[in-house]
Amino acid sequence: MLFETYKSFIEKFHKKGYRSIFFEELNANKNNQLIIRHDIDLDIDLALDIAKIENSIGARSTYFFLIASESYNLMSRENIEKVKLIRELGHKISLHFDLMIYKDVHEGLKNEIETFYTFFNEKIDIISIHRPNVDFLDNSENFFNIKTSYEKIFTKENISYYSDSGGSFRFGNPVESLDFKENKNIQLLTHPVWWTSDKDSVNSCIQSVLEYKSSKMRKHFQKNIKIFK
Repeated sequence: MLFETYKSFIEKFHKKGYRSIFFEELNANKNNQLIIRHDIDLDIDLALDIAKIENSIGARSTYFFLIASESYNLMSRENIEKVKLIRELGHKISLHFDLMIYKDVHEGLKNEIETFYTFFNEKIDIISIHRPNVDFLDNSENFFNIKTSYEKIFTKENISYYSDSGGSFRFGNPVESLDFKENKNIQLLTHPVWWTSDKDSVNSCIQSVLEYKSSKMRKHFQKNIKIFK
């Protein structure tokens, strides 16, 4: 997949003096801090590609994975190894939690944290919410007894929040912002799917990912069904 645009995008932060950090390393009394966050909604291979690029340029990120997903199986043997490799590349791995699939979200979160630890031996200290609803956003500070990426300390208190959700930076490109010019702290949320094409089009990105996943599925069938060619 094509991620050169993403690589050059992150390198702009480095050239400006930013240092990529993990959530727990944030110091509200300092500037030049960049928290890179990836919510992995569609494909783990795309996440691994991004992780390798970041490793090559000295960037560190936190990758949040869905346990319950219709797009990928986090618990497959191959995907477990890929997620572990992302961690070995110097990044953090954690849980991308979907509020909408549980009647009791607190019990659901407890179970997912335990499952994540079982498979990855990773203690969860911060989570990212998948498509957060109004109830959560109105009370993100106290909704769970674990930190989330939406808390004010990570989005508003001497830090600004930028997201490419939906395929674009709807509230302005961070590298063109006053925050960037003044080296203010930034939490940057990106989704690998939006960086797979050099064309500035949501449809072109989706099409490239669909073709990519179709090719992977065909190879999977060929590997596991002898009569299929």
